[in-house]
Amino acid sequence: MAAMLVLVTAAMIGKYLHQDTKDAPVWYDVGRRVLAGRPLVGLTSYRYPPTFAVLIAPLCALPFAGFFFVWYTANVALFFAALKQTARLTGGRAAWPVALVAAVYAVDNLFLGQTNLLVMVLLYGSFLYLLRGREWASGAPLGLSIAVKVFTLPVVFYLLYRRRWRAAASTVLSCLFFLLLFPAPVRGLRRNAREVREWGRRVVEPYLSQGKAGDWGQHALDFGNQSLQAVAHRWLTRVDANVAARRGAPIYVNFVRLSESQVNRVVLAAFALLALVFLAACGRRAPETKDREAAEYALVTIGLLLVSAIAWTYFFVMMLLPLAVAWRLVGRGYSGGYPHGPRGTSLTARISLQIALAAFFIATALLRVHYLRALGSLCLTSLALYLALAAAVWDMRKAP
Repeated sequence: MAAMLVLVTAAMIGKYLHQDTKDAPVWYDVGRRVLAGRPLVGLTSYRYPPTFAVLIAPLCALPFAGFFFVWYTANVALFFAALKQTARLTGGRAAWPVALVAAVYAVDNLFLGQTNLLVMVLLYGSFLYLLRGREWASGAPLGLSIAVKVFTLPVVFYLLYRRRWRAAASTVLSCLFFLLLFPAPVRGLRRNAREVREWGRRVVEPYLSQGKAGDWGQHALDFGNQSLQAVAHRWLTRVDANVAARRGAPIYVNFVRLSESQVNRVVLAAFALLALVFLAACGRRAPETKDREAAEYALVTIGLLLVSAIAWTYFFVMMLLPLAVAWRLVGRGYSGGYPHGPRGTSLTARISLQIALAAFFIATALLRVHYLRALGSLCLTSLALYLALAAAVWDMRKAP
């Protein structure tokens, strides 16, 4: 891991020198706009609410070089924090193959200057508070993650399902605070509210009303998007998975040509099946053990990636927790600490987990094969792990 960090740092220096700084200039621009009191509305490359711009604004007081490398350093620290959080959630350090695979996606985040490492740490922090029974505290990081990137919003439905009323209330209140009040001293209440409404119109409303990925347009169907919705569109409609922004020949993987409304119905049916699998595996009673609770959080995390309108390849750094949970279930078969004796997972479930883990590792090794990603390699292997984990949770719940 240390050798990889040295190599990645050297690569980042090279990228800076060659002005290959990806999304960092976008963050720097919006941060400077906040410092200068300029509007955030109408920026086609910024698809976040004002909250993130205000959070990052202090770093943007630095020259761009300082901002670029401080942001990079902060993201490296966030990845190691996520490794530590995962160890606490699973009861042991993540195995090196799991950490290495997650690091592949972490490097992608670092090269792109993206925000998913921050969102992951906030999400895992919320899970840790829940695991410790601190429901009110769990809502603050989750609410902030939603205010930064609405991607984690479906976790609220899990909290309601588990009757974690205080956690759900805390999340909603925290999200409203970070969206509406936190930026207000800098942006002003009215202007901030206007910018939040504009963000909702551009990003949230199209997905809720039409099932579309905000204003991404055709780009949302690029092979880099591994969400279930995007993969279904590539399979079921005649769409080029190699968007114009990329060089190379068109990529088509569809085997039928359905209408937009028909594809949307297929996607909704798939979402319903995912929910039914979750409900059947987890049951109505709350988890009695920390292992089973961590496994439920792993299922929730995979579910976020599958149901999101956008799940670019670098989003899959969040698979760190599901991979770590699956690895430990395979390695131990059961864990101690149960109040009524050990509850194990069946041989079938463990074999399923092994196959799903191997498939995800292979998909990661073959990321550069664009045709496989157009087919949905990460989506499908994550779905396989979701089903295998669901089977393991079922066994843990049903075992005497």
